[in-house]
Amino acid sequence: MILLTNSYRLEGDIHVVPGGRLLDEINKERDFIPLTRATVFAVGGERPLDTLDFIAVNKSLVVMVAPVGK
Repeated sequence: MILLTNSYRLEGDIHVVPGGRLLDEINKERDFIPLTRATVFAVGGERPLDTLDFIAVNKSLVVMVAPVGK
């Protein structure tokens, strides 16, 4: 998944319970979206700034969520 904020593009895995939907996971009543195997880029940047096993992204900062293109 790609999460886009005003400053960063994060690519990683969002985990969904079996039989669940991604939209339901994102819309849960919590302030953060957990992302695993995350790579952090500057918006518009090609070179990774960091790679992390886990990061919790504040939902109020997210402006877009999209699947990674294959």
